[in-house]
Amino acid sequence: MTPHQTLATTVRLFAIWLFLYYISTTLGTYLQLNKHSSDDTLLPLFIGLGSTLIICGLLWVFPTVIAKKILPNTSSVEKNQTNLFDGWFSVGCSLIGVWVLAKALPALVSYITSDYIGQKLYPESYVQNPNWLLMLYFNIFQLLFGLWLFLGGKGLKKILLWARHA
Repeated sequence: MTPHQTLATTVRLFAIWLFLYYISTTLGTYLQLNKHSSDDTLLPLFIGLGSTLIICGLLWVFPTVIAKKILPNTSSVEKNQTNLFDGWFSVGCSLIGVWVLAKALPALVSYITSDYIGQKLYPESYVQNPNWLLMLYFNIFQLLFGLWLFLGGKGLKKILLWARHA
C-alpha cells in the first residue's frame, strides 16, 4: 500500500470517527439543554450537526485529494496495490470499534451499578435520573455498534461502497 492510499484510508476513518464522536457527545448536551430551555436553543446543535456532516462528507469524498496535497507524488505503483485497502479498512474499523467499546462498556457498568446500589442502599430516598433509561439504551446501542465494528467491518464496508458508487 502506498503512502497516499494509507493516508486516504486514514482520512476516511477519521471522518467516521468524527461523526461518531459528535453524535456521542451531542446526546449529553441535548439532554442538558432539553431540561432548561425551549426549542430555539437547539439551533446550535443543528448547526453543529450540519457542519459536522459537511466536513465528514468532504473528508469522505476527497481523501485522495487531501493525501496528494499533504504527501509528495509517488510512482504509478499506487494503482496496482488497491487490494490492500480491505486490510487497512478492517484494521481501522476494528480500532474504531475498540474506541466505541472503550466508551460504552464503562458507561454501561456505571449506569447499571449506580442504579443497583442506589436502589439497594437507599430504597426510600433513591431517585432515578429521568434520562437514565435513554442513556442506558444509547450505551447498549453503542456497545452493539462497537462490537459490530470490532468483529467485522465487512458489513460497514459494503454499505460504504454502495453509498460511494450509488
